[in-house]
Amino acid sequence: MIPREAFLRATAAMLGLAVMPRPAPGDQPPTPDPESPTATVHSVRDLRFGQAPTIPAAPGIDPAGDAYALMAPGTRSPAAHPIPGKLLLYSEAGGRRHLLRIPDRWNGSLVVAGTPGTRSEFANDGIWSDFALARGYAFASSNKGIPYNAVVEPLADAAVHGVAYPIPFDVDGLESKQMAIRAGVLTPQRIGIASWNDDFGHLIEFARLTLRVERGALPVRTYAVGLSNGGAQVRSALENFPELLDGGVEYAAPRWTPERSLLDLLPPFLSAMPGYIESGFADPVASKAIQDAGFPADVRQSDAGHPSLWCDYYSNVAPFYNDLTLFVYALLIDPEATATDALTATTPNPRNPRLLPGTPSGDGLAQPAARAAYTPSSSARDTIVAFAHTGAIERPLISLAGTRDILVPADFHAVGYAQAVAAAGHEKLHRLYLIREGTHFDSFAAFGYGLQPQLPFAWAAFDQLVRTVEHGETRDLGTTQTISAPSEIE
Repeated sequence: MIPREAFLRATAAMLGLAVMPRPAPGDQPPTPDPESPTATVHSVRDLRFGQAPTIPAAPGIDPAGDAYALMAPGTRSPAAHPIPGKLLLYSEAGGRRHLLRIPDRWNGSLVVAGTPGTRSEFANDGIWSDFALARGYAFASSNKGIPYNAVVEPLADAAVHGVAYPIPFDVDGLESKQMAIRAGVLTPQRIGIASWNDDFGHLIEFARLTLRVERGALPVRTYAVGLSNGGAQVRSALENFPELLDGGVEYAAPRWTPERSLLDLLPPFLSAMPGYIESGFADPVASKAIQDAGFPADVRQSDAGHPSLWCDYYSNVAPFYNDLTLFVYALLIDPEATATDALTATTPNPRNPRLLPGTPSGDGLAQPAARAAYTPSSSARDTIVAFAHTGAIERPLISLAGTRDILVPADFHAVGYAQAVAAAGHEKLHRLYLIREGTHFDSFAAFGYGLQPQLPFAWAAFDQLVRTVEHGETRDLGTTQTISAPSEIE
Protein backbone atom coordinates (compact mmCIF):
# COMPACT_ATOMS: atom_id res chain seq x y z
CA MET A 1 0.00 0.00 0.00
CA ILE A 2 1.44 3.33 -1.01
CA PRO A 3 1.60 6.04 1.69
CA ARG A 4 -1.41 8.28 2.16
CA GLU A 5 0.24 11.44 0.82
CA ALA A 6 1.61 9.68 -2.26
CA PHE A 7 -1.77 8.05 -2.80
CA LEU A 8 -3.56 11.39 -2.75
CA ARG A 9 -1.04 12.99 -5.11
CA ALA A 10 -1.22 10.07 -7.53
CA THR A 11 -5.01 10.01 -7.44
CA ALA A 12 -5.25 13.74 -8.03
CA ALA A 13 -2.90 13.48 -11.01
CA MET A 14 -4.71 10.51 -12.51
CA LEU A 15 -8.12 12.11 -12.20
CA GLY A 16 -7.09 14.49 -14.95
CA LEU A 17 -7.64 11.62 -17.42
CA ALA A 18 -10.29 12.19 -20.06
CA VAL A 19 -13.58 10.32 -19.81
CA MET A 20 -13.43 7.04 -21.70
CA PRO A 21 -15.83 6.46 -24.63
CA ARG A 22 -19.26 5.15 -23.68
CA PRO A 23 -19.02 1.33 -23.81
CA ALA A 24 -21.46 -0.68 -25.86
CA PRO A 25 -23.85 -2.96 -23.92
CA GLY A 26 -21.95 -5.93 -22.51
CA ASP A 27 -18.51 -4.37 -23.02
CA GLN A 28 -15.98 -4.51 -20.19
CA PRO A 29 -13.72 -1.59 -19.28
CA PRO A 30 -9.99 -2.08 -19.73
CA THR A 31 -8.41 -4.07 -16.92
CA PRO A 32 -6.43 -1.68 -14.66
CA ASP A 33 -2.67 -2.12 -14.95
CA PRO A 34 -1.57 -4.08 -11.87
CA GLU A 35 2.00 -2.77 -12.04
CA SER A 36 1.35 0.90 -11.26
CA PRO A 37 -1.45 3.07 -9.87
CA THR A 38 -4.09 3.76 -12.48
CA ALA A 39 -7.52 5.36 -12.54
CA THR A 40 -9.98 5.07 -15.41
CA VAL A 41 -13.27 6.94 -15.73
CA HIS A 42 -16.18 5.59 -17.74
CA SER A 43 -19.53 7.06 -18.68
CA VAL A 44 -22.16 4.30 -18.46
CA ARG A 45 -25.86 4.09 -19.22
CA ASP A 46 -26.74 2.18 -16.07
CA LEU A 47 -24.75 1.90 -12.82
CA ARG A 48 -26.96 -0.78 -11.28
CA PHE A 49 -25.82 -4.24 -10.22
CA GLY A 50 -25.88 -6.55 -13.22
CA GLN A 51 -25.81 -3.66 -15.68
CA ALA A 52 -22.64 -1.69 -14.96
CA PRO A 53 -19.27 -2.98 -16.19
CA THR A 54 -17.01 -4.82 -13.75
CA ILE A 55 -13.49 -6.13 -13.99
CA PRO A 56 -13.19 -9.52 -15.71
CA ALA A 57 -13.67 -12.66 -13.64
CA ALA A 58 -10.46 -14.53 -12.84
CA PRO A 59 -9.35 -17.23 -10.39
CA GLY A 60 -10.54 -16.00 -6.99
CA ILE A 61 -12.21 -12.92 -8.51
CA ASP A 62 -15.95 -13.21 -9.17
CA PRO A 63 -17.62 -9.79 -9.06
CA ALA A 64 -21.19 -11.03 -9.54
CA GLY A 65 -20.70 -14.14 -7.40
CA ASP A 66 -19.35 -12.05 -4.52
CA ALA A 67 -22.50 -9.94 -4.58
CA TYR A 68 -24.99 -12.80 -4.91
CA ALA A 69 -23.36 -14.69 -2.02
CA LEU A 70 -24.41 -11.93 0.38
CA MET A 71 -28.07 -11.80 -0.65
CA ALA A 72 -31.06 -13.92 0.31
CA PRO A 73 -32.58 -15.62 -2.74
CA GLY A 74 -35.21 -13.40 -4.32
CA THR A 75 -33.80 -10.12 -2.96
CA ARG A 76 -35.11 -7.36 -5.21
CA SER A 77 -33.06 -4.33 -6.14
CA PRO A 78 -34.35 -1.04 -4.70
CA ALA A 79 -33.26 0.59 -7.96
CA ALA A 80 -36.17 -0.02 -10.31
CA HIS A 81 -34.95 2.10 -13.22
CA PRO A 82 -31.63 2.65 -15.03
CA ILE A 83 -29.20 5.00 -13.28
CA PRO A 84 -26.82 6.69 -15.73
CA GLY A 85 -23.57 8.12 -14.43
CA LYS A 86 -19.83 7.66 -14.16
CA LEU A 87 -17.81 4.68 -12.99
CA LEU A 88 -14.25 5.21 -11.79
CA LEU A 89 -11.90 2.27 -11.21
CA TYR A 90 -8.61 2.70 -9.34
CA SER A 91 -5.89 0.08 -8.90
CA GLU A 92 -2.30 -0.05 -7.76
CA ALA A 93 0.57 -2.48 -7.60
CA GLY A 94 -0.17 -5.40 -5.29
CA GLY A 95 -3.80 -5.63 -6.30
CA ARG A 96 -5.52 -2.94 -4.23
CA ARG A 97 -8.64 -1.73 -6.06
CA HIS A 98 -11.26 0.96 -5.45
CA LEU A 99 -14.44 1.76 -7.31
CA LEU A 100 -16.64 4.85 -7.30
CA ARG A 101 -20.04 5.25 -8.95
CA ILE A 102 -21.47 8.75 -9.41
CA PRO A 103 -25.07 9.02 -10.62
CA ASP A 104 -25.84 11.84 -13.03
CA ARG A 105 -28.54 12.95 -10.58
CA TRP A 106 -26.15 13.12 -7.65
CA ASN A 107 -27.70 14.30 -4.38
CA GLY A 108 -24.40 15.78 -3.16
CA SER A 109 -23.55 13.07 -0.62
CA LEU A 110 -21.53 9.85 -0.50
CA VAL A 111 -21.95 6.30 0.80
CA VAL A 112 -18.72 4.36 1.41
CA ALA A 113 -19.00 0.63 2.05
CA GLY A 114 -16.64 -1.61 3.96
CA THR A 115 -16.28 -5.01 2.31
CA PRO A 116 -17.41 -8.31 3.87
CA GLY A 117 -15.10 -11.26 4.23
CA THR A 118 -12.14 -11.06 1.89
CA ARG A 119 -14.32 -10.37 -1.14
CA SER A 120 -13.88 -7.98 -4.03
CA GLU A 121 -14.84 -4.33 -4.33
CA PHE A 122 -18.00 -5.50 -6.14
CA ALA A 123 -19.30 -7.55 -3.19
CA ASN A 124 -21.55 -4.72 -1.98
CA ASP A 125 -23.24 -4.22 -5.36
CA GLY A 126 -26.43 -6.07 -4.45
CA ILE A 127 -26.76 -5.04 -0.81
CA TRP A 128 -25.59 -1.40 -0.78
CA SER A 129 -24.70 0.04 -4.18
CA ASP A 130 -28.16 -0.06 -5.79
CA PHE A 131 -29.71 1.13 -2.53
CA ALA A 132 -27.41 4.16 -2.39
CA LEU A 133 -27.54 5.01 -6.09
CA ALA A 134 -31.34 4.86 -6.15
CA ARG A 135 -31.35 7.60 -3.50
CA GLY A 136 -28.90 9.73 -5.46
CA TYR A 137 -25.76 9.01 -3.43
CA ALA A 138 -22.36 8.42 -4.95
CA PHE A 139 -21.13 4.98 -3.90
CA ALA A 140 -17.59 3.74 -3.20
CA SER A 141 -16.14 0.36 -2.22
CA SER A 142 -12.78 -1.43 -2.10
CA ASN A 143 -11.23 -4.89 -2.00
CA LYS A 144 -9.32 -3.93 1.20
CA GLY A 145 -6.06 -4.48 -0.68
CA ILE A 146 -6.71 -8.23 -1.02
CA PRO A 147 -5.93 -9.19 -4.63
CA TYR A 148 -8.38 -12.13 -4.82
CA ASN A 149 -10.88 -13.79 -2.49
CA ALA A 150 -10.23 -17.55 -2.61
CA VAL A 151 -9.44 -20.28 -5.11
CA VAL A 152 -10.67 -23.86 -4.81
CA GLU A 153 -8.06 -26.06 -6.43
CA PRO A 154 -6.35 -29.46 -6.10
CA LEU A 155 -4.11 -29.89 -3.08
CA ALA A 156 -1.03 -30.28 -5.24
CA ASP A 157 -1.66 -26.96 -6.99
CA ALA A 158 -2.38 -25.20 -3.71
CA ALA A 159 0.91 -26.41 -2.25
CA VAL A 160 2.80 -24.73 -5.08
CA HIS A 161 1.20 -21.36 -4.36
CA GLY A 162 1.62 -21.45 -0.59
CA VAL A 163 -0.39 -22.26 2.50
CA ALA A 164 -3.94 -23.48 1.88
CA TYR A 165 -6.89 -25.00 3.75
CA PRO A 166 -7.17 -28.72 2.93
CA ILE A 167 -10.93 -29.34 2.73
CA PRO A 168 -11.73 -31.87 5.47
CA PHE A 169 -15.45 -32.49 4.73
CA ASP A 170 -16.70 -34.46 1.74
CA VAL A 171 -19.50 -32.08 0.75
CA ASP A 172 -19.96 -32.28 -3.03
CA GLY A 173 -17.05 -34.72 -3.09
CA LEU A 174 -14.56 -31.94 -2.35
CA GLU A 175 -12.51 -33.99 0.08
CA SER A 176 -12.55 -37.12 -2.07
CA LYS A 177 -11.33 -34.99 -4.96
CA GLN A 178 -8.42 -33.79 -2.78
CA MET A 179 -9.34 -30.11 -2.99
CA ALA A 180 -8.05 -27.15 -0.99
CA ILE A 181 -8.96 -23.48 -0.56
CA ARG A 182 -6.22 -20.93 -1.20
CA ALA A 183 -7.00 -17.56 0.42
CA GLY A 184 -5.92 -14.30 -1.20
CA VAL A 185 -5.49 -12.71 2.20
CA LEU A 186 -2.68 -15.22 2.96
CA THR A 187 -0.95 -15.84 -0.38
CA PRO A 188 1.12 -14.57 -2.07
CA GLN A 189 1.47 -12.38 1.05
CA ARG A 190 -0.51 -11.70 4.19
CA ILE A 191 -2.77 -8.62 4.03
CA GLY A 192 -3.34 -7.78 7.70
CA ILE A 193 -6.48 -6.37 9.28
CA ALA A 194 -4.82 -3.11 10.33
CA SER A 195 -4.11 -2.47 6.65
CA TRP A 196 -7.79 -3.09 5.84
CA ASN A 197 -8.68 -0.17 8.09
CA ASP A 198 -6.00 2.02 6.51
CA ASP A 199 -7.43 1.09 3.12
CA PHE A 200 -10.90 2.19 4.21
CA GLY A 201 -9.50 5.61 5.07
CA HIS A 202 -7.81 5.73 1.67
CA LEU A 203 -11.11 4.79 0.03
CA ILE A 204 -13.02 7.60 1.72
CA GLU A 205 -10.40 10.18 0.74
CA PHE A 206 -10.22 8.80 -2.79
CA ALA A 207 -13.99 9.08 -3.22
CA ARG A 208 -14.19 12.57 -1.72
CA LEU A 209 -11.29 13.85 -3.84
CA THR A 210 -12.75 12.32 -6.98
CA LEU A 211 -16.11 13.96 -6.35
CA ARG A 212 -14.39 17.31 -5.93
CA VAL A 213 -12.67 16.84 -9.28
CA GLU A 214 -15.69 15.42 -11.14
CA ARG A 215 -18.41 17.58 -9.58
CA GLY A 216 -16.53 20.58 -8.25
CA ALA A 217 -17.37 20.02 -4.59
CA LEU A 218 -16.70 17.67 -1.71
CA PRO A 219 -19.71 15.64 -0.59
CA VAL A 220 -22.05 17.39 1.83
CA ARG A 221 -22.40 14.20 3.88
CA THR A 222 -20.37 10.99 3.93
CA TYR A 223 -21.90 7.84 5.43
CA ALA A 224 -20.11 4.53 6.06
CA VAL A 225 -21.90 1.19 5.84
CA GLY A 226 -20.69 -2.37 6.17
CA LEU A 227 -21.53 -6.03 6.71
CA SER A 228 -19.34 -8.42 8.73
CA ASN A 229 -15.68 -7.44 8.20
CA GLY A 230 -16.98 -4.38 6.40
CA GLY A 231 -18.89 -3.46 9.54
CA ALA A 232 -15.72 -3.83 11.59
CA GLN A 233 -14.13 -1.32 9.21
CA VAL A 234 -17.00 1.09 9.87
CA ARG A 235 -16.47 0.84 13.62
CA SER A 236 -12.75 1.46 13.28
CA ALA A 237 -13.30 4.45 10.99
CA LEU A 238 -15.69 6.12 13.43
CA GLU A 239 -13.16 5.57 16.19
CA ASN A 240 -9.99 6.56 14.33
CA PHE A 241 -10.82 9.05 11.56
CA PRO A 242 -14.31 10.35 12.34
CA GLU A 243 -13.51 13.70 10.69
CA LEU A 244 -14.03 11.98 7.32
CA LEU A 245 -17.53 10.73 8.15
CA ASP A 246 -20.93 11.85 9.37
CA GLY A 247 -22.11 8.49 10.67
CA GLY A 248 -22.31 4.76 10.01
CA VAL A 249 -24.38 1.58 9.89
CA GLU A 250 -22.84 -1.84 10.50
CA TYR A 251 -24.29 -5.30 10.87
CA ALA A 252 -22.93 -8.70 11.86
CA ALA A 253 -19.55 -7.08 12.56
CA PRO A 254 -16.80 -8.95 14.45
CA ARG A 255 -15.37 -7.26 17.52
CA TRP A 256 -11.60 -7.37 17.96
CA THR A 257 -9.96 -7.02 21.37
CA PRO A 258 -6.61 -8.44 22.55
CA GLU A 259 -8.36 -10.21 25.40
CA ARG A 260 -11.00 -11.97 23.33
CA SER A 261 -11.89 -12.38 19.67
CA LEU A 262 -12.94 -14.91 17.05
CA LEU A 263 -9.63 -16.66 17.72
CA ASP A 264 -10.88 -17.47 21.23
CA LEU A 265 -14.55 -18.15 20.45
CA LEU A 266 -14.25 -20.50 17.49
CA PRO A 267 -12.00 -23.33 18.84
CA PRO A 268 -14.50 -24.49 21.53
CA PHE A 269 -17.16 -24.66 18.82
CA LEU A 270 -14.88 -26.68 16.54
CA SER A 271 -13.89 -28.97 19.40
CA ALA A 272 -17.45 -29.83 20.43
CA MET A 273 -19.06 -30.20 17.00
CA PRO A 274 -17.84 -33.73 16.06
CA GLY A 275 -19.31 -35.24 19.23
CA TYR A 276 -22.49 -33.22 18.79
CA ILE A 277 -22.89 -34.51 15.23
CA GLU A 278 -22.19 -38.13 16.15
CA SER A 279 -24.85 -37.92 18.87
CA GLY A 280 -27.46 -37.01 16.29
CA PHE A 281 -27.33 -33.36 17.42
CA ALA A 282 -28.43 -34.38 20.93
CA ASP A 283 -25.33 -34.48 23.16
CA PRO A 284 -26.09 -32.11 26.07
CA VAL A 285 -22.43 -31.86 27.08
CA ALA A 286 -21.34 -30.72 23.62
CA SER A 287 -24.32 -28.37 23.37
CA LYS A 288 -23.48 -26.78 26.71
CA ALA A 289 -19.82 -26.37 25.76
CA ILE A 290 -20.76 -24.48 22.61
CA GLN A 291 -23.27 -22.23 24.36
CA ASP A 292 -20.85 -21.62 27.23
CA ALA A 293 -18.38 -20.35 24.60
CA GLY A 294 -20.88 -17.64 23.71
CA PHE A 295 -22.87 -19.12 20.84
CA PRO A 296 -26.67 -19.04 20.60
CA ALA A 297 -28.52 -22.34 20.94
CA ASP A 298 -28.73 -24.62 17.94
CA VAL A 299 -31.85 -24.75 15.80
CA ARG A 300 -32.83 -28.22 14.60
CA GLN A 301 -35.42 -29.18 12.03
CA SER A 302 -36.74 -32.28 10.25
CA ASP A 303 -34.91 -31.57 7.01
CA ALA A 304 -32.36 -34.17 6.02
CA GLY A 305 -30.45 -31.62 3.96
CA HIS A 306 -30.28 -29.05 6.75
CA PRO A 307 -30.91 -30.73 10.11
CA SER A 308 -28.88 -28.37 12.33
CA LEU A 309 -27.97 -24.69 12.03
CA TRP A 310 -24.75 -25.29 13.96
CA CYS A 311 -23.83 -28.03 11.51
CA ASP A 312 -24.48 -25.78 8.52
CA TYR A 313 -21.88 -23.35 9.86
CA TYR A 314 -19.47 -26.17 10.65
CA SER A 315 -19.43 -28.82 7.92
CA ASN A 316 -22.70 -29.16 6.01
CA VAL A 317 -22.33 -26.07 3.80
CA ALA A 318 -19.19 -25.14 1.88
CA PRO A 319 -16.91 -23.28 2.49
CA PHE A 320 -17.33 -24.53 6.11
CA TYR A 321 -17.35 -21.03 7.53
CA ASN A 322 -16.41 -21.51 11.17
CA ASP A 323 -13.61 -23.96 10.47
CA LEU A 324 -12.18 -22.04 7.51
CA THR A 325 -12.40 -18.75 9.41
CA LEU A 326 -10.30 -20.07 12.29
CA PHE A 327 -7.71 -21.44 9.86
CA VAL A 328 -7.40 -18.21 7.88
CA TYR A 329 -7.48 -15.70 10.74
CA ALA A 330 -5.16 -17.61 13.03
CA LEU A 331 -2.57 -17.72 10.24
CA LEU A 332 -3.25 -14.09 9.35
CA ILE A 333 -2.94 -12.72 12.88
CA ASP A 334 -0.80 -15.11 14.91
CA PRO A 335 2.91 -15.11 13.92
CA GLU A 336 3.35 -18.34 15.89
CA ALA A 337 0.61 -20.23 14.04
CA THR A 338 1.75 -22.59 11.30
CA ALA A 339 0.25 -24.90 8.70
CA THR A 340 2.67 -27.21 6.92
CA ASP A 341 2.36 -27.12 3.14
CA ALA A 342 2.77 -30.88 2.69
CA LEU A 343 -0.64 -31.03 1.08
CA THR A 344 -0.61 -34.33 -0.75
CA ALA A 345 -3.67 -36.27 0.41
CA THR A 346 -6.71 -36.21 2.68
CA THR A 347 -8.58 -39.20 4.05
CA PRO A 348 -12.35 -38.80 4.56
CA ASN A 349 -13.77 -39.76 7.94
CA PRO A 350 -15.14 -43.31 7.61
CA ARG A 351 -17.88 -42.73 10.19
CA ASN A 352 -19.45 -39.78 8.39
CA PRO A 353 -17.41 -38.48 5.42
CA ARG A 354 -19.67 -35.49 4.80
CA LEU A 355 -20.11 -34.03 8.27
CA LEU A 356 -17.13 -35.23 10.33
CA PRO A 357 -13.58 -34.01 9.66
CA GLY A 358 -11.24 -36.26 7.77
CA THR A 359 -7.48 -36.47 8.12
CA PRO A 360 -5.43 -34.23 5.83
CA SER A 361 -1.71 -34.53 5.37
CA GLY A 362 0.48 -31.81 6.79
CA ASP A 363 0.91 -30.44 10.29
CA GLY A 364 -0.13 -27.48 12.42
CA LEU A 365 -3.41 -25.82 11.55
CA ALA A 366 -3.72 -28.00 8.47
CA GLN A 367 -5.09 -30.56 10.94
CA PRO A 368 -8.72 -30.19 12.12
CA ALA A 369 -7.72 -31.31 15.62
CA ALA A 370 -5.12 -28.54 15.82
CA ARG A 371 -7.73 -25.95 14.87
CA ALA A 372 -10.09 -27.28 17.53
CA ALA A 373 -7.31 -27.05 20.15
CA TYR A 374 -5.93 -23.69 19.02
CA THR A 375 -5.20 -20.96 21.57
CA PRO A 376 -3.99 -17.53 20.42
CA SER A 377 -0.40 -16.80 21.37
CA SER A 378 0.62 -13.66 23.22
CA SER A 379 2.04 -12.47 19.89
CA ALA A 380 -1.42 -12.80 18.33
CA ARG A 381 -2.90 -10.68 21.09
CA ASP A 382 -0.17 -8.11 20.55
CA THR A 383 -1.03 -8.04 16.84
CA ILE A 384 -4.70 -7.39 17.59
CA VAL A 385 -3.81 -4.24 19.55
CA ALA A 386 -3.15 -2.46 16.24
CA PHE A 387 -6.76 -2.91 15.07
CA ALA A 388 -8.65 -3.45 18.33
CA HIS A 389 -12.04 -1.81 18.73
CA THR A 390 -12.26 0.64 21.62
CA GLY A 391 -15.86 1.85 21.41
CA ALA A 392 -14.68 5.47 21.30
CA ILE A 393 -16.79 6.43 18.30
CA GLU A 394 -17.05 10.12 17.46
CA ARG A 395 -20.02 10.01 15.07
CA PRO A 396 -23.47 8.35 15.23
CA LEU A 397 -23.42 4.59 14.67
CA ILE A 398 -26.28 2.12 14.28
CA SER A 399 -25.33 -1.51 14.88
CA LEU A 400 -27.38 -4.59 14.04
CA ALA A 401 -26.78 -8.23 14.89
CA GLY A 402 -28.78 -11.43 14.46
CA THR A 403 -29.74 -13.53 17.44
CA ARG A 404 -28.89 -16.66 15.39
CA ASP A 405 -25.47 -15.58 14.16
CA ILE A 406 -23.32 -18.70 14.61
CA LEU A 407 -20.12 -17.20 13.17
CA VAL A 408 -20.06 -13.82 14.92
CA PRO A 409 -22.27 -14.35 18.00
CA ALA A 410 -24.12 -11.23 19.06
CA ASP A 411 -23.44 -11.47 22.79
CA PHE A 412 -19.74 -10.78 22.47
CA HIS A 413 -19.43 -9.04 19.14
CA ALA A 414 -22.47 -6.72 19.24
CA VAL A 415 -23.64 -6.43 22.84
CA GLY A 416 -20.02 -6.38 23.98
CA TYR A 417 -19.26 -3.58 21.54
CA ALA A 418 -22.27 -1.59 22.76
CA GLN A 419 -20.91 -1.96 26.29
CA ALA A 420 -17.50 -0.73 25.10
CA VAL A 421 -19.15 2.32 23.51
CA ALA A 422 -20.92 3.05 26.79
CA ALA A 423 -17.71 2.54 28.78
CA ALA A 424 -16.01 5.09 26.51
CA GLY A 425 -18.77 7.58 27.33
CA HIS A 426 -20.26 7.63 23.82
CA GLU A 427 -23.51 5.69 24.28
CA LYS A 428 -25.58 8.68 23.12
CA LEU A 429 -24.05 8.22 19.67
CA HIS A 430 -24.98 4.54 19.43
CA ARG A 431 -27.97 2.30 18.85
CA LEU A 432 -27.93 -1.51 18.80
CA TYR A 433 -30.76 -3.54 17.32
CA LEU A 434 -30.73 -7.32 17.86
CA ILE A 435 -32.69 -8.98 15.07
CA ARG A 436 -34.74 -12.00 16.10
CA GLU A 437 -33.81 -15.02 13.99
CA GLY A 438 -31.24 -13.07 12.01
CA THR A 439 -28.09 -15.01 11.08
CA HIS A 440 -24.72 -14.05 9.65
CA PHE A 441 -25.47 -14.96 6.05
CA ASP A 442 -28.80 -13.86 4.62
CA SER A 443 -28.49 -16.70 2.11
CA PHE A 444 -28.94 -19.17 5.00
CA ALA A 445 -32.56 -18.00 5.36
CA ALA A 446 -33.30 -20.29 2.40
CA PHE A 447 -32.40 -23.29 4.58
CA GLY A 448 -35.37 -22.79 6.91
CA TYR A 449 -34.83 -22.73 10.70
CA GLY A 450 -37.21 -19.75 10.92
CA LEU A 451 -34.38 -17.42 9.90
CA GLN A 452 -34.93 -14.01 8.36
CA PRO A 453 -32.59 -11.80 6.29
CA GLN A 454 -30.96 -8.82 7.98
CA LEU A 455 -30.59 -6.64 4.88
CA PRO A 456 -34.04 -4.96 5.15
CA PHE A 457 -33.13 -3.98 8.71
CA ALA A 458 -29.84 -2.48 7.53
CA TRP A 459 -31.64 -0.40 4.91
CA ALA A 460 -34.09 0.85 7.54
CA ALA A 461 -31.16 1.67 9.84
CA PHE A 462 -29.52 3.74 7.12
CA ASP A 463 -32.66 5.85 6.75
CA GLN A 464 -32.72 6.30 10.52
CA LEU A 465 -29.06 7.37 10.47
CA VAL A 466 -29.83 10.04 7.89
CA ARG A 467 -32.71 11.31 10.02
CA THR A 468 -30.36 11.44 13.00
CA VAL A 469 -27.56 13.30 11.23
CA GLU A 470 -29.63 15.62 9.08
CA HIS A 471 -32.76 16.14 11.15
CA GLY A 472 -31.67 15.54 14.74
CA GLU A 473 -33.71 12.41 15.42
CA THR A 474 -32.83 10.99 18.84
CA ARG A 475 -35.15 7.98 19.00
CA ASP A 476 -33.48 4.90 20.56
CA LEU A 477 -30.08 6.59 21.02
CA GLY A 478 -28.10 4.93 23.79
CA THR A 479 -30.26 1.79 23.78
CA THR A 480 -30.08 -1.90 22.90
CA GLN A 481 -33.35 -3.35 21.61
CA THR A 482 -34.44 -6.71 20.27
CA ILE A 483 -36.71 -6.34 17.26
CA SER A 484 -38.54 -8.56 14.79
CA ALA A 485 -39.30 -6.29 11.83
CA PRO A 486 -37.61 -3.39 10.00
CA SER A 487 -40.62 -1.22 10.78
CA GLU A 488 -39.48 -1.16 14.41
CA ILE A 489 -36.52 0.95 13.25
CA GLU A 490 -38.42 3.19 10.85
